[in-house]
Amino acid sequence: MKKAVFLAAAASAALLFGGTTTLAHAKTYTQHGNALANYNVKKYKTVNNKNMFVKRYSFKQSYGDIFQTSPTKISSTKGKKVTFKSNVFLPVTYNKSADWGNPQSEVLSKDGNTLYELITTTSQSTRGWIVRYNLGALRSKFGISTNHMDALRRATYDHSVKQMSSTDKAIMKYVKIGPKFNTGHGQSLAMNPKNGQLWFIGAPVKVHSNVQQVSTSSLKPTKKINFMLKSTVTMGSNLTFDKHGNAYFFTYSNGGWAPKGAIKIYKGKINSKSVKFHLVMQGLRHNPGTKPQAMSYNAKRNRLYFVSDGSISSIPASKLGKLKASQVEATNLNGHREFEGLQFTKNGAGYLMSNRGAELLKTTSNNF
Repeated sequence: MKKAVFLAAAASAALLFGGTTTLAHAKTYTQHGNALANYNVKKYKTVNNKNMFVKRYSFKQSYGDIFQTSPTKISSTKGKKVTFKSNVFLPVTYNKSADWGNPQSEVLSKDGNTLYELITTTSQSTRGWIVRYNLGALRSKFGISTNHMDALRRATYDHSVKQMSSTDKAIMKYVKIGPKFNTGHGQSLAMNPKNGQLWFIGAPVKVHSNVQQVSTSSLKPTKKINFMLKSTVTMGSNLTFDKHGNAYFFTYSNGGWAPKGAIKIYKGKINSKSVKFHLVMQGLRHNPGTKPQAMSYNAKRNRLYFVSDGSISSIPASKLGKLKASQVEATNLNGHREFEGLQFTKNGAGYLMSNRGAELLKTTSNNF
C-alpha cells in the first residue's frame, strides 16, 4: 500500500514539474571528463573529393492532392545514378491539419517491414514523438505501397475529422504512436544493429551533450547519458551505427585548422553508461549541401552516407582515414524536396524519407 501511494505521489510530482512522466523512469548517467579522445590538429587532412554542393533551395510539394495514389520519383541529375520512387505515403494529419507534417528522422528494420518515424511538433521544435509502423502488414493487408497508396493518409485524416471507417480502424492497429518528449533537433534517431537499441542525440546545452535510448515498445526514452566531448566541440545532430555497433556523427567545419565547410567525421561507441568518440583524422573537403540533414549506413555496401537536401555523398567505411577522392560517391537529385532521412535494408534497398508531404521513396535498384 505504501509503495502504491509513493508511486502515485511521484507521478503527480512529475506532472507538476514537467507536464509529462515520460522521463520520470529513465535512468540518467553523467559522464565525467572529455568523451572525445585527444588529437593533434596539425595532423588533420581532407580528401579533395569532387564538389557536388547543392545550395539551399525553396522546398516544393510532391502532390496536388494529398491523397495521391500514384508514385512520384526523385532522380539523379549529376553524379552516381539513382532513382527513388514513392513507396509509402506517410500520414500528414492525425488530430488537426498537418500536425504530423514535420518528420525529422527515420529508422527502418533490416527487412524493411518496420519503420520508426520521429516527428516534431513544428519544424523548429525540440519536442516530438515517435510513430512505429508495421509496414509489412500495412503493405500486405491494405496495399499501401501498391493499389491503395492513399489508405494510410486517409486513415489518419479520418481520425482528425472523427469519421473513421472500419478499414481505417483496422489500419491504425498497425500504427503505434508514442508519447511526446524532448527530442532535441530530432534528426538523429538511429538503431544499433548489433544490439537492436534505438538512440537519439538530445538538445545540447552549450558544449554539453546527451544521448538517449528509446524503448522500441513504449517509444519513450528509458536511458540518458550526459557528457561533454570537449570544451571546444559541440556534437552534431545526426547519428548512425555500422554493423559492428560503431557510432558515427558528422559536422561541417567553421574554418580554422580545418577548411571551412569540410566534413568532420567522428567515430565511437555508445555504451551502457558512457560514450567515447574520436575524430577521424581525414575529412571530406567538400560537403553535399547547405544543411546536414542525416547520416546513414548501408551494410550491404559497407558505406557511410552524408545527406543534405538534393545532394547525397557516401564513402566506404573500411577506408576511413585513408580515403582517395575516387572512392567518394556523390549524387545530385531533382525535385527540390526536403530530405529527412536515408535507410537501407539488408539487401541494399535504399529508402529516402522526404517531406512535403512526408513519404518513403525506395531506390529502383540496390546499388546506391
